[in-house]
Amino acid sequence: MFRVTIFTFALLFVGLVAAIPTLQVSGDGGGRIVGGFDAVQGQFPYQVSLRRPPNFHFCGGSIIGPRWILSAAHCTISMEPANLNVYVGSVKLASGGVYHRTMRIVNHPLYDPDTIENDISLIQTVQPIVFNDDTQPIGLPSANLLAGTGATISGWGRSNTMDNGTAEVLDNLQYLTVDILTMDECRAERPGSSNIFDSVMCVSSPSGQGACSGDSGGPLAYGGVVQGIASFVRVPCATEVSDVYERVFSHLSWIASVTM
Repeated sequence: MFRVTIFTFALLFVGLVAAIPTLQVSGDGGGRIVGGFDAVQGQFPYQVSLRRPPNFHFCGGSIIGPRWILSAAHCTISMEPANLNVYVGSVKLASGGVYHRTMRIVNHPLYDPDTIENDISLIQTVQPIVFNDDTQPIGLPSANLLAGTGATISGWGRSNTMDNGTAEVLDNLQYLTVDILTMDECRAERPGSSNIFDSVMCVSSPSGQGACSGDSGGPLAYGGVVQGIASFVRVPCATEVSDVYERVFSHLSWIASVTM
């Protein structure tokens, strides 16, 4: 039987040593967006890893300005700025990136942890992020993404479907192309569900591919803009049931009110 889960899952934190990050993995070392592909350096320069003490990757995010990161509220709702670092500029979890301390976390004021409505947050860094070939902001959308469009998701989540209880994490950022569903298609997959709001979008991919725990807060991108924020999936992951992303376009006014 399917169950709903947000992408974040405490047992899937990647163990890292704070001073010299050393990735620790279990099993055979595979861990990613299920069925994804290895990203190359600079391919997703807006992708970030959110870290909590001592140095655990637990969610993703997107750079949208020199001091602003876009992520999911369910990732940051219980976090204090002092306990959150942002890692930018590398496709490797354990090497090559730059750490930024957090000054402020702003969760959407109408975020509901029960229904996961308004699952969006903003993180302000203490110092500006230095942009280069490996680190760049991604734009915000000017329109909703149409159903049937192919978009790209990226993250450091699990590689398997979470049906055996193991935690497998890979050092390299993963990506995958997914298709946007209509809202009718999304709701038809979840009869009686109360958490498929107009402010979300559902994405599908072939069975055996998709987002999973650890990909929370990460981007769904199309045409150089971030259209969605990884919110929740059903478990086991990567089945015929679509994954759910918060629509960034639905929150442009709120984003502007916080970041201006």
